[in-house]
Amino acid sequence: MPKPNSARISEAQRQRQVISKKFEKYAPSTVYLQVLGSGARGAPNSLYLFTDQKRYMFNCGECTQRLAHEHKVRLSRLDHIFITNKTWKNIGGLPGLSLTLQDVGVPNITLHGPEGLDELYNATRRFVIMKDMNVTMAKCSPSEDFEDNVMTVKYIIMSSTDESILQTELKPLKKKPKLDETIQEKEYEEFIHDDTDYYKRDNDQGDKTKNNNTYAKPKTKHPFDKDAYKKKEEKVLYDLQRNTHSCVAYICTLKKRLGTLDLEKCVQFGVKPGPLLGQLKSGQDVVLPDGTLVHSKDVKTPDDPGPVFIVLEVPDLSYLQESDFALHFDNGTNPAENVPTLIVHYTPPHVLHHPKYSEFMSKFGPKTRHLVLNSQNTCLGSEAVHRTQHKLHLLDADVFPLLRDVSVPATWAPSVATTPTSTPTPARLKGLDELKNKIAVAQFQNIISMEGSAGDGDLHAVDCNKLDLIAGRTLTMFHLRPKRQLDRSAEPKLHIQDYIKETMDVDGFVGSLEHFRRVVDSMRYTKNDLQKEYPKVVFLGTGSCIPSKTRNTSAIVVQIDENHSMLLDCGEGTFGQLVRFYGPKRVNGFLRTLKAVYVSHLHADHHLGLFGVLQARREAIEETECSEPLYLLAPGQIVTWLSMYDHQFESIRSDFTLIPNQNLLEAKINDPSNTDMTSAVLSSIGIEHIDTCLVSHCPNAFGVAIQVDEQHKITYSGDTIPCEELVRIGRNSTLLIHEATMEDELADEARLKMHSTTTQAINIGQQMNAKYTVLTHFSQRYARLPRLNSHILHDNNSQP
Repeated sequence: MPKPNSARISEAQRQRQVISKKFEKYAPSTVYLQVLGSGARGAPNSLYLFTDQKRYMFNCGECTQRLAHEHKVRLSRLDHIFITNKTWKNIGGLPGLSLTLQDVGVPNITLHGPEGLDELYNATRRFVIMKDMNVTMAKCSPSEDFEDNVMTVKYIIMSSTDESILQTELKPLKKKPKLDETIQEKEYEEFIHDDTDYYKRDNDQGDKTKNNNTYAKPKTKHPFDKDAYKKKEEKVLYDLQRNTHSCVAYICTLKKRLGTLDLEKCVQFGVKPGPLLGQLKSGQDVVLPDGTLVHSKDVKTPDDPGPVFIVLEVPDLSYLQESDFALHFDNGTNPAENVPTLIVHYTPPHVLHHPKYSEFMSKFGPKTRHLVLNSQNTCLGSEAVHRTQHKLHLLDADVFPLLRDVSVPATWAPSVATTPTSTPTPARLKGLDELKNKIAVAQFQNIISMEGSAGDGDLHAVDCNKLDLIAGRTLTMFHLRPKRQLDRSAEPKLHIQDYIKETMDVDGFVGSLEHFRRVVDSMRYTKNDLQKEYPKVVFLGTGSCIPSKTRNTSAIVVQIDENHSMLLDCGEGTFGQLVRFYGPKRVNGFLRTLKAVYVSHLHADHHLGLFGVLQARREAIEETECSEPLYLLAPGQIVTWLSMYDHQFESIRSDFTLIPNQNLLEAKINDPSNTDMTSAVLSSIGIEHIDTCLVSHCPNAFGVAIQVDEQHKITYSGDTIPCEELVRIGRNSTLLIHEATMEDELADEARLKMHSTTTQAINIGQQMNAKYTVLTHFSQRYARLPRLNSHILHDNNSQP
């Protein structure tokens, strides 16, 4: 996580407050809703409310900040975040987004939503450090509206009337259950009360190249009354759980916008410059000195009374109480201005398609439009990932296959101009044109044939009353002021010809590409071991700290065979990357092969995607009768975060079996008393052996070596400076995957932040006699790659 610059943040906060104060007396003149995430599987379901004064957000799923960054949606003036339901689908992007908001100088964020929502920040306080931004919780009460100069928001608290749902969601107040019975009581108590600061650095650590085992020692606990602590904890949990099952809907009314004066008409009526103009603008009629009465309506455009829009999520029909919205039905009794211009539905498909819900929507009348943001949509929203993949696909179609995400439509222009910026000879230009178009056509046709057309989910099932339904896509906009209209012009599209042109026009690229392909083909056909399909490694995220438009955070798939796979780290947005790679039709098949998730350490960029993957895997498993456990191999201290989320938000305890990485250290894994447990885990995952070691990065950081079979061994460093212990457990690896966060010129900064440089990572591979070394975890300061030293590029003995 980047270290906050407090002085810069303070100045940004001051400037922001000056701007906010300037506009607080005026209603906004420009207002529109913009979809960031469509709610598709693997995409966030986030909606952005833009005004020319303030910004607001409704729900914030995983990778909201990544899409905002790619599409240049500025978050620096965001003030309020409204959450409809306390599920990971709605809040998974909050921790990462909060860090970004803090870094750009947002002084305060107010959360609106179900009671206990702000407990997310208590649960993540060890790995989401909020020092320069306050997070406050609004009191969401039906009797007290939220109001500012932009809009008034009425809260509708929706609770289920189904007792069976209440009994399922309200957990009994018993002794806190263990998330896994294999964790011994003593170990569990040690882990659950973990209070480690995972971002506190000891400068002395940076001078050591050996692994420092002081990381393994638990912090000394202060004495406390254990029984009193448990009683207090149980009371807090119960208070939080009382309203866990509640959802909040928002009825939003924009503030009235006064019409503008028509100065020509003022002159015609004889109104002279002065205070009378201000009175007319404010809606008052005035009397001129000669006794003439001038009506305000005669010299100004009509006032905009402020349209109404509603945002709601109905997870089950038992939550829906139509009377809560009756004042906004188009029934001939309610004022026309009360009828909503737009309703945004986060409601899941199985409820949205129900006749009762369709009847509810129809009561708002034909003038109300309905924007749907749920899993029946398909748009994942990113063009940048395709741009990069299409370019890499030119190098090697097997190593860089085209993504199976066809939710972003590809455009084709047969007569597109392909003239390079330089002026080559006519013959070369013609050859390049033909080559570019040939490659682009092939890639375009490949996309069309992969998954079929990319239409959004079927909305006809709820169209029986001729409702005006809109399937949300990234950058779908609905303008509320000055005009009220739908705008799809900014939605992302793929421009394959442009991607090919950008690459082929680089001087010397065509010749280098031909040479590269000859070299790779000669290697491929002379090394028989490369002909085996498994084990196979897929890099889903290779960036550090935060996601960017070109790199997601850490996540690596190891496909052991067709029935077994595991993840090495699981950064925010990992499930979305899986959907892009495998496609929405095949991702469930992959998830059913997923037997383990390994988390190297407890920094947010290495595990915030875990819940998204667990919940998606649960859905995939429910499609079949076969259910096998998923093993979570992680620092034992992760149990604090897992337990708090399980108690305060959603039940996740049945989705995994926790095996602390501490139990996979050599001394523990070779302990005869652990033999049965170890054998069961290895058999389920489909590997022969696994070893962990402590590495030098932060407290409880681990590296891992996986003996897949007799021929293949994969070692993963996690985050670390060069570490001798990792060399030892990874000796003679087939593949070393090692972090290389920074270029060699930043060696001092890398040591300070406990990371490796590119050359250091390659040297570790040479020391452990690894056959191949793959570098990963690049700083997001690099648009593509850190600079590699020339001696590495020309050393044939190095195989990075």
